[in-house]
Amino acid sequence: MSPPKKQKLELTWIGKENRPKLEPRILLEDPAKSYHAKHRVTDNDIFDNQLIFGDNLLALK
Repeated sequence: MSPPKKQKLELTWIGKENRPKLEPRILLEDPAKSYHAKHRVTDNDIFDNQLIFGDNLLALK
């Protein structure tokens, strides 16, 4: 008796093949998710922080 074959699971949906190909090293800012303090506390405040969400290590390099 031969061992049973393993089934390969796959997620499928309409339009899966039509996904846009994005360069993985490009970060796109979403102003709706951005936060900026309303006022400065000192003249040395830094306002260039960015929240990066995702799992793409190439984008962080």
